[in-house]
Amino acid sequence: MAKTATIIKVDPKDPSLPKIREVARACREGKIVAFPTETVYGIGAPMNVSNLTEILSRIKGRDISKACSYHIGEWEMLAVLDVLRTPPFRYLTRLFWPGPLTLLVHNIQKEKIGLRFPQDRVAAALINTVGVPFIATSANLSGEPSATNASQVIEKLGGKLDYIIDAGPCQIGKDSTIVDLTAEEPVILREGAEIESVQKAVEQIKVKAYPRKRILFVCTGNSCRSPMAEAWLRKQLKNHGYHDQIELASCGIGARKGGTPTMEAELVMKNREIDISAHRALPCTKEDVLNSDLIFVMSEHHMHFITGLVPNAKEKIRILNIPDPIGLGIMIYEEVIESIQRKLRESWNEIIQ
Repeated sequence: MAKTATIIKVDPKDPSLPKIREVARACREGKIVAFPTETVYGIGAPMNVSNLTEILSRIKGRDISKACSYHIGEWEMLAVLDVLRTPPFRYLTRLFWPGPLTLLVHNIQKEKIGLRFPQDRVAAALINTVGVPFIATSANLSGEPSATNASQVIEKLGGKLDYIIDAGPCQIGKDSTIVDLTAEEPVILREGAEIESVQKAVEQIKVKAYPRKRILFVCTGNSCRSPMAEAWLRKQLKNHGYHDQIELASCGIGARKGGTPTMEAELVMKNREIDISAHRALPCTKEDVLNSDLIFVMSEHHMHFITGLVPNAKEKIRILNIPDPIGLGIMIYEEVIESIQRKLRESWNEIIQ
């Protein structure tokens, strides 16, 4: 006997949270929902629903061997899936996520999984309200075009689903592009949304003209020590031809987002023909740590904070032992930047390897 799907209409720009919570509660109980993304409509449920891949395959009428993709609603959900964050993965996700790109990657168990991070507000709200990644696939019968609005979902699958979120037509209306990152070189498996930009990025990976390494500098307020270190090293990497291979970032364990560099920090860097006036402070996040290959912290206190975010990050942390110059004179700042320069020079081989 066919089901009668419950239709939930929401504003795509400002989805009603009570309505999203209603669907999320049903999803936690194993109900299958159709939801919009910026590309096409998808069908799915939380990853912990039993036999979910088999259920979705039956709904679509396709071979069970065809995999579904995990859909995440925030960056931290990658940790739940134990994703191996290779340099190509970091590069493509920085360019295209959240957005219309599906990636095939390995997890730490060396299993191949598909990943999608939709940009659509409704999809993100639903997945984040449930609190775990979804396993999902496009809303269509096998071999037929993917649905790009709720009416098409209702027509083809309405009798097989529990809920359908109607948020109007999808913004892009074209399937996501799929890139396989599990081989030695990335391979585009399906040409979809933003294909030209994805092709360009894939070619950059193939010729190794992309950041293969990410280095993070950590201090307290991200207003002097870490931005000075980041800016000085960036200049050295450019001078030695490594600027397009190594990505740099900085953050502070107690930083106020948007804070500006201290006047003294700007002055000592200007003495070295480096302008850090445009720098804006950022607080350290778990994603910063997970996405970095090498982390320079200014003190043991900063190391303890970072390992509190990600316990297994200790092996990639290096302590510089640079005292905090906040509130002290320009001469102390000069001593600080000279210490930073000396210690980073001592770490040069590890930085560029």
